[in-house]
Amino acid sequence: MIDFPDGMIWVLLGLLVLPLLWWNWAGRRRKAAVAFSSTTTVAMVSRTMVQKTRWIIPTLRTIAIAGLIICLAGPMRADAITQVNSDGVAIELVVDRSHSMSALDFKRNNLVINRLDAVKDVVADFVLGDDPEADRPGRPSDLIGLITFGSFADSNSPMTFDHKHLVDILKKIRTAQLGPESGTAIGDAVGLAVSKLTSLKDREDLRLDDQIKSRVIILLTDGEQTSGELQPLESARLAEEYGIKIYTIGAGNESSPLVPMPHPRTGQMVPQRRNYSLDEEVLKEMAQITGGRYFRATNLESLAEIYQSIDELERSEIQQQKYMQYEDMAVQPVRLGGFSFPPLLLIPMIALLLEILLASTLYRKLP
Repeated sequence: MIDFPDGMIWVLLGLLVLPLLWWNWAGRRRKAAVAFSSTTTVAMVSRTMVQKTRWIIPTLRTIAIAGLIICLAGPMRADAITQVNSDGVAIELVVDRSHSMSALDFKRNNLVINRLDAVKDVVADFVLGDDPEADRPGRPSDLIGLITFGSFADSNSPMTFDHKHLVDILKKIRTAQLGPESGTAIGDAVGLAVSKLTSLKDREDLRLDDQIKSRVIILLTDGEQTSGELQPLESARLAEEYGIKIYTIGAGNESSPLVPMPHPRTGQMVPQRRNYSLDEEVLKEMAQITGGRYFRATNLESLAEIYQSIDELERSEIQQQKYMQYEDMAVQPVRLGGFSFPPLLLIPMIALLLEILLASTLYRKLP
């Protein structure tokens, strides 16, 4: 939006003088400089390019005067600015990707899916939001990171505000294959999450102008500790020392679900019954130590409800302040349609300089 200071818009009435200047120039142009007894001789003389383009001088003068009048009126670009101040939450998502997460005991639209795919869907809605109008806008003001673990814990995404990129990374995560990576290192994963959350101030790429209200770990697993150096309860006590809350989620519908396993003869993956145990007592104690909560997810709907409950428990406090920001278009670059243009004052200055230069050289008049 373009605005003018109070009372200065009347300066634009000076633009009405410009037609008078053109009328004055045209009148002088019709006066003959030399008197001839006959116009036949004059008609025989062809006009030079300078004579044909002499209108350039008054045009430049008109542009210069018009530009100066507009600049004197003080045009300003007014932008409505919304400043958002928030006390955000730093959330580290810790997701189990051990082989047991390929168990086929969840359903989406009546189609059987594995546990990890169910987690991907629900976490994406938790982070990005699935319906802003229904008070589920996601976590736009929060720092969120992603750690996955099998036998080893991996930081797949650092703490970031780029939530879409984080979800894209999560969607590419696959369950670990049978072998050295198929274990469950719960303690190491939580310990890594604590390290990431406690080192936020050392991140030079983050400008934490807003205060982080709280730091949270959301741990989802379907098993028990089978590998790693740090024990789950030790990692929980470490989190408690730094004031980090842990929400634990136990996933799985059956203790003996169908899991894709290689056929002993063909090597092809075929669903087979496998026995897995979920250590709920440890998960409950981890949550209790840190002041969090334990949840049990047996299907896609309950998993979604759990993340929604956590979403309501850990809300960011957001305040919006709206104001107008003004830029003097005469002396500051002008931004229009995504492009930046030089200040308006340059236009009359350039036109005036060109007029002086051309009037004293190419269009110079003899006395």
